[in-house]
Amino acid sequence: MARGQKKLKTFLVSLGCAKNLVDSERLLGSLTALGVVVTEEPQEADLLLVNTCAFIGPAVEESIETILDLSQNRKTGAKLAVVGCLPSRDLAALKADLPEADLLLPRADFDLWPESLARLLNLKAQVAGPFETWERQLSSPPWRAYLKVAEGCDHHCSYCLIPKLRGPLVNRPLAELVKEASGLAAQGVLELTLVAQDLTAWTHKGLNIADLADSLSQIEGLKWLRLMYAYPERLNKDMVKRLAKNPKVTPYLDAPIQHSSPRLLKRMGRYSGDPLVLVKRLREWWPNVALRTTLMVGFPGETAADFQLLKDLVTAARFENLGVFVFEPEAGVAAAKFPDQVPRSLANKRRQEILKTQKSISLALNRARIGQFQDILVEGPSEDSPLVMVGRGTFQAPEVDGLIYFDGTQPPIGQIARAKITKARAYDLAATLDYLND
Repeated sequence: MARGQKKLKTFLVSLGCAKNLVDSERLLGSLTALGVVVTEEPQEADLLLVNTCAFIGPAVEESIETILDLSQNRKTGAKLAVVGCLPSRDLAALKADLPEADLLLPRADFDLWPESLARLLNLKAQVAGPFETWERQLSSPPWRAYLKVAEGCDHHCSYCLIPKLRGPLVNRPLAELVKEASGLAAQGVLELTLVAQDLTAWTHKGLNIADLADSLSQIEGLKWLRLMYAYPERLNKDMVKRLAKNPKVTPYLDAPIQHSSPRLLKRMGRYSGDPLVLVKRLREWWPNVALRTTLMVGFPGETAADFQLLKDLVTAARFENLGVFVFEPEAGVAAAKFPDQVPRSLANKRRQEILKTQKSISLALNRARIGQFQDILVEGPSEDSPLVMVGRGTFQAPEVDGLIYFDGTQPPIGQIARAKITKARAYDLAATLDYLND
């Protein structure tokens, strides 16, 4: 960029999962390395950038709506680039259907994204090397961040497009992850959430996710390590017990089970063991763990008896946190062609039944926390009132679980506070400040 030339501005929208957010932060880092500055106002941007999610129909719709909205409101001469999963679905068709986009970059061109964006802006690229190694510009609060330990997936679940969109599993080396985590800690990150399509599939030179957690726990400044997307089949006794003994690993585990019908699990291509046995073992190996899972209703062939098995699992397992999704018959997934599709209206009804069952369980579990003292990471003012601070306990992951509202004295933002739980609702709690950790 010539001396005295006005700096270009970019506005980025990141849709979908935490893995997309990490990719978006890398994109911002690469652009700022080229002298591009970030703006919060899309009308000011010279480059409008959308990192898309497209694994199911509603995500596709959200991505396209976002793209069209930005296109209609961009300033004259501004470029619009669309990257990620949406261009990975059908690039040729998208080029024809979305002329508003000046550039479409699928995930197969991951390492070339910054170079391609630089050419779009008539800038000379000054960064090189694998995309995963580039410095990120954090968009999350400075006290927490995500660490993506792997890309892609080698599973071939009959309902899922992820392997097609994100490619095969590629694990990142231990040293690279420790270096990135150390840099994040140096920026003030207290909580690091480890993410991957299948977290427990991470290996490097014979090491597993427990070894990675041990290495990351040595980093000065990091207080909490959180595990998300741990597939059930690899959660063995040795791994889980080692995680439980690590003082920096939060007693929290996200293990997507999907269903409890053996017949449907086999048809899905998922873990075929008894989910309730797994839950009991996890709580035996890690006594104070808070379990989160993801379930799917309306999968082809799901009968009333299958659904009752799922309800029985929820009632018996008493998960601390739970997400429920309705099967989406996406083009390109095997299950979309199964003949015994479940009516959408019935699937939605079943989803509401599971959520209703879980709500009463969550309320009972939260009421049992009243009177307990908890370490709480303070996130900032609540959306309802700027005078009330909210935070999360070790049993609550960012973005997907409930919050804790401070009642009375308000603690500083971005610190871990010690507080006593005083009130409980189904998904949120209230607490009174006790003291701040050093």
